Amino acid sequence: MKSLFKHRFMQVGFTLVTLFSLVLAGCSTNTAGSSNGEFYADQSVELLVPFGTGGGTDTFARFVAPFLSESIAGNPTIQTVNVPGGGSINGSNEFVLGREHDGLSALVTSASTHMPYFLGDPAVQYDLKEMKPVMGLPTGGVVYVSPETGITSAKDIQNPQEELIYAGISATGLDLVTLLAFEVLDMDVKAVLGYDGRGPSRVAFEQGESNIDYQTSTAFLTNVQPLVEDEQANPLFAFGQLDENGDVIRDPAFPDLPSLSEFYVEAYDEEPSGEAWEAYKAFLGSSFTVQKVIWLHSDAPEEAVEALSAAAVEVAENSEFLANGKEVLGGYSPYIGEQLDQVVTNMLNTDEDVIDWTIEFLEQNYGVERF
Repeated sequence: MKSLFKHRFMQVGFTLVTLFSLVLAGCSTNTAGSSNGEFYADQSVELLVPFGTGGGTDTFARFVAPFLSESIAGNPTIQTVNVPGGGSINGSNEFVLGREHDGLSALVTSASTHMPYFLGDPAVQYDLKEMKPVMGLPTGGVVYVSPETGITSAKDIQNPQEELIYAGISATGLDLVTLLAFEVLDMDVKAVLGYDGRGPSRVAFEQGESNIDYQTSTAFLTNVQPLVEDEQANPLFAFGQLDENGDVIRDPAFPDLPSLSEFYVEAYDEEPSGEAWEAYKAFLGSSFTVQKVIWLHSDAPEEAVEALSAAAVEVAENSEFLANGKEVLGGYSPYIGEQLDQVVTNMLNTDEDVIDWTIEFLEQNYGVERF
């Protein structure tokens, strides 16, 4: 009997020693990372892009990835993975539902990801409020017209010399901001939607199929500014940017162009207001002011969030990153730190009444019923 007791005691003792050793081993390393305390040391990070290769978001992700790798403590390998489909919904859903929340996966979104989230698209299974932003990037847009319209200033918008025709892609994409701008200005514009991209819509303008158009900052400077110089296009206004207080300010990339709010004042001698204006500001924020965002899962390890956020700050201040990224960044500085948190918070705190009004606006004016 004593021998059996002694044998069992020795077994229990061995088990406790083994467990104690495993606990000590676990304490010596992070869930990810090495024993030197660097969370990302010897790790590989997946930067999930919910679009195909070659687009603006993919280009941004592939440009920023090596700079992040160099700046993150531990210098992890960063692999860009494309998961296209559903206008970025498929890949974003996969990030939330199919990727471990371990800090080794990050998601790069754009306005095309934000729009369906706010509009309540039934295909959306991700919640931006359940993600942690680590870097953001704004962009801008400029609305311009053909000289044949006779519009040279804000006072001319109510009396164009020909019917205004706009070539767009989708009322629920970036075009929504433009369509809301027309609504704010009470402009009578016929929107022809279904074009494959902003490039084809610009070609439609050049070929006379449309006579009012918008292009994002980089595309405007590259492709439309030569038309302006040849007197084939008249720029009217830039969309503007939302500041930390949610007010529309002049776009720093176009300091000589009025923002929509300034253009409205020129046209009507009063400040813009009303439901369309509130909707415009909301979607300007989620589409242009916060155009691209790199996110971690909100419940990712704190060490991962701190390391990646610190790296984003370092990258944003890297002179080589800024110099080599003039075209990719469009002349804008990335959002980081507290400023990023503030603009994203402003974006996510969109009033439900504004969303409801926008959904009704889309249904009544563009036949969008899926929301």
